[in-house]
Amino acid sequence: MIRDLTDIAKPCPMCGSKRIYMQYPKVDVFYSVHIQCADCGLNGYKNVTKDVDIDDAMERTIKYWNTRV
Repeated sequence: MIRDLTDIAKPCPMCGSKRIYMQYPKVDVFYSVHIQCADCGLNGYKNVTKDVDIDDAMERTIKYWNTRV
């Protein structure tokens, strides 16, 4: 399942697109939450242990995407 982050995430640092999406985490030993630009494909991910709440794992990934130098 995919979540639209257009109003939450900062624009893509590569192309400036505001169309940012997140795939709901895959659950194994940890949550692997992927975030991606819909236009240029730039992506990132955050791995979080399963003892963290799923919503918190997604929030951490959004913060990771929004952190820029």
